[in-house]
Amino acid sequence: MEISRESLFVKLFLKIHKMSWAAYITNSLVNRQDAAGHVYNNVLTEAAIMGLDGAEWAKTAGLTVKADEVKALVTLLAQKDNTTPSVMIGGKKYQVTNFESGKVVYLKIKDGGATVAKTNKALIIGVYSTTKKYKVDGKELAQSVGMCNTAVEELANQLSGQGY
Repeated sequence: MEISRESLFVKLFLKIHKMSWAAYITNSLVNRQDAAGHVYNNVLTEAAIMGLDGAEWAKTAGLTVKADEVKALVTLLAQKDNTTPSVMIGGKKYQVTNFESGKVVYLKIKDGGATVAKTNKALIIGVYSTTKKYKVDGKELAQSVGMCNTAVEELANQLSGQGY
């Protein structure tokens, strides 16, 4: 079976494209650097970038977000007032704690939580666990809602500014 040049080009393009989204997961969500030059490692336990249509753009190995979970999150974010008490991410039920229509939803689960921010074309999902540690400039601290919110919201703003 012969593969056409066009088919090879498409496969190569998709491989490069997926790898570039994976770099956002690694360098902007799980690990990051702030404007002051502080280096943060393992800020999030899990993370994903999902298309608004449910397509997976990139994720950490331990997180599987289903298309129907993305659909529920998109529906939640489209509401003017939050009427949804909980949502599923990766098969786990999260309680909605705060909500900004069209922008971001903050979620809680035992020993952690998640932040989900919407861009023009995607959802940025960050999951943290207060039982896990992250490092900043070599110092260990517990993963926290604040660091999760910052990482997810900053990436969402960056991608929105780039048209994504």
